[in-house]
Amino acid sequence: MLQSELAAVRAERDGLKLQLAINQNHFDWLRMKVNSLEFERAGFLHQLYGVKTPAPVIERQVQVDPAIDPKNFSFDDMGDDMAKTFGLPIYDTKS
Repeated sequence: MLQSELAAVRAERDGLKLQLAINQNHFDWLRMKVNSLEFERAGFLHQLYGVKTPAPVIERQVQVDPAIDPKNFSFDDMGDDMAKTFGLPIYDTKS
C-alpha cells in the first residue's frame, strides 16, 4: 500500500519537474520575444519621431537562499542559535 502510494507520488513529482522545465523554457522564449519587441518599438519611435525612449526589459529573477547569498556573506560569528538551525557544530569557548 505505502509503496504504491510512494510510487504514485514520485511519478507525480517527476511529471511536475518535467512540466516546470517546459514552462521555464516557454517563459524564457516569451521573455526574450517581449524584450526584442520593446527594443524594436523604441527604435521605431526614435526613427519616426526622433524621440529616444527607454525600452523596458523583463529579467529572470532567481531566488537565492539568504544564507548563501554572496551579498550577505560575512566572516562575523553567526551565533549558536543560527549554527544550530544550519546543523553546524557549536564550539563552546566559554570554558
